[in-house]
Amino acid sequence: MKFYLHILFLLLTINVFGQRILEEKITYFNIIEPKEKLDASIKSYDVIVNIPYTMTVDDVKAQSLKDFEAEKAEYQNVLKQSKIDFQSKLDNHDAEVAQAKENYESEMKHFKSLSLLERLALTDQGKKPVLKTPAKPTYVEPRKPQYQEPRLADYLIFDKEALEDNIKLNGFDKGEGVTFTINMSKMEFQENAGQTFYKQPTTLSISTSNGIISEKVFGDESKFLTASSSNTINLNRYEKDNVNKTLAEIEKYINENYGYTPVQKSISIEFPKNKKREYDGLEKAKITAISALRKMTKNTSVDRRNAAIAEIEKAEALWQAELEKVDYSDKKATYNADIAKSIFFNLLTIQTQLGQKEKAEATLSALQDKRIDLDLSSSEETRLANLETQIYKL
Repeated sequence: MKFYLHILFLLLTINVFGQRILEEKITYFNIIEPKEKLDASIKSYDVIVNIPYTMTVDDVKAQSLKDFEAEKAEYQNVLKQSKIDFQSKLDNHDAEVAQAKENYESEMKHFKSLSLLERLALTDQGKKPVLKTPAKPTYVEPRKPQYQEPRLADYLIFDKEALEDNIKLNGFDKGEGVTFTINMSKMEFQENAGQTFYKQPTTLSISTSNGIISEKVFGDESKFLTASSSNTINLNRYEKDNVNKTLAEIEKYINENYGYTPVQKSISIEFPKNKKREYDGLEKAKITAISALRKMTKNTSVDRRNAAIAEIEKAEALWQAELEKVDYSDKKATYNADIAKSIFFNLLTIQTQLGQKEKAEATLSALQDKRIDLDLSSSEETRLANLETQIYKL
């Protein structure tokens, strides 16, 4: 009986004095900072794509219909000529058969004049003369013209506005601010020793109201295309693919240098149960942080993202204030070492993911000062070591 009472006392002690730490996982989008930041006053961008291709879908279909009408108009002449050609083959057939027999008899006469061994050898080699009588011609009427929709993929057709709309500068809205002007030339093909090479010089000009701030040329160096001659390949298809490839390369370049590229991340915020309202400060910090992180979507503008980060910094300040309430020597305290660990990990994780190097180093230093009192488990030690490695890489 005393044994069961002892177990019951232990369970009650855990429920009374132990804090159950919960966590909530949030997915948000962090950003990769640009290599060259634009002036803070620039909030929007525009894209202008100048291409040497003027052909439209309507042009191709109109030409296709025109060719079909010409083919229909010519059909009777084609039909008439096919009958003339057939009659000519038919008239020549008897003469061709007679000539084949004559050739066979001549070859056979020579074959029989050979020795037995020579004849056997030629027979084994499949060279014994054989009469090959030409087949009698059969008339096949030419097929009547049938219209087929042109294969648009084989034509250099581009929608200029669509090309411009497809190029995005992450973190900015469309409008007047910075302008990316792309001037593309036609693809140039060169042959060398039966191989085909190409280049397609394309100039990117970046400008603001103050003038041009940068220029760069893409695709001006000759590159290997195929080991075949240019006469044997679909050049239009290669050129069309290269236009899209070049524009994608330019979009990547402008985002690496001037855009704020979103990268999906996930984070877990730790917090204690707050049924008795003993952790209102930590509850407020959790709500503030989670709300701000959820505002950091893939398409969030720079201004909105900065506002969300300001809210996260308020949550960090709340956690720092609550950390002052911890009594590391009393496991039964409302704010004990378990609460401190959850606060430290929240701060370190957020500061590391947001690239707040100085703050993360300060938090890590404060944690190290309390390392003995925190009594980290092996899994917590591993987690801390991973965070520490990430901080040093910032």
